[in-house]
Amino acid sequence: MRLKTTSFLLLLATAWPGAMASDNADILLILGQSNADGSAFVEPDADAPLRDWYYNSPEAKDLHIWYAPTQVVNTINSLGNRARHVTGGRYRDAEPGWMRLWFCNDNAIGRTAMNMIHDAGTYSISARGRRGIEGELGRRWTEEFPGQQLYVIKLGVSGSGIDSWANEADDHNWHYFIDSVYTPAMNQLLAEGKRPRLAGIWWMQGCADQHSSEQDYRDKLQYLITRLREATGFADAPFYIGLIPAQGEGDTTPEGSVGYGEGVRRAQEATASSIKNVFLIPTADCPMQYEETFRGCIHFSQKGMNCIADHLVDAIKARGTGAWPYLKR
Repeated sequence: MRLKTTSFLLLLATAWPGAMASDNADILLILGQSNADGSAFVEPDADAPLRDWYYNSPEAKDLHIWYAPTQVVNTINSLGNRARHVTGGRYRDAEPGWMRLWFCNDNAIGRTAMNMIHDAGTYSISARGRRGIEGELGRRWTEEFPGQQLYVIKLGVSGSGIDSWANEADDHNWHYFIDSVYTPAMNQLLAEGKRPRLAGIWWMQGCADQHSSEQDYRDKLQYLITRLREATGFADAPFYIGLIPAQGEGDTTPEGSVGYGEGVRRAQEATASSIKNVFLIPTADCPMQYEETFRGCIHFSQKGMNCIADHLVDAIKARGTGAWPYLKR
């Protein structure tokens, strides 16, 4: 296990003596690239109901997300390839900490969805115009798990290949997540006497690896699952993969997914069929948005993001809270 922050391990050894069920902190990790981060343009008819719910529903107080000022930069990695790495943000509109999970970014006033839009980072003014799965996921969470505190830890790195997560010759984003996002977020919960249990890890990634072979992507994805389970302290972590739609698949956006490789999709399917507690979340029925930059559909629209959130919550609910592992002491 590679954890630089020794206080995490010290807290782990002494946390929650005599904790009650009400001290549970239900954790959801959101990891991957732009569709994990959320690159959906705002759709007014999809945004308005979420806006109304987050402003007026008392249940919204039970939803939290870890905020850390971050941004994505273009670089050349140690393999000599172009890469997308996350770094500390050049804007710092708020200090790192737990904020209210919200449907958009308002970091300066303590509520966020923590969207990193290219080099704008998580700066609220620049990043608030995009949407991810968090808004609908949070709303649905309070319906399916009323009264349970949800804590989202998220790092979606736009354009990042799986090498930056699962290739030890270039796993910059992996180390940034563990050292600069996950560890401080968990330290804070443990310091507050919370008893963390993991609802799941959501992984949505693949476009940057469209030219990868099935074998190469499968090996790295399976290694990533193993190292996440070891490094986070959740040995039986349930792992949910957003199954990328095949080209021409789906009734809503049949022209979608032109930037994804079939080898990645087959690798996702092979991984879910061979590793325990790995599940595929279908996305073919979730709308995508056309973007002139890509001459096609790469990102899910806001309705698509809401659709994915619904599928994910349904899958988590189907397994039951009894299947959520507690943090290994």
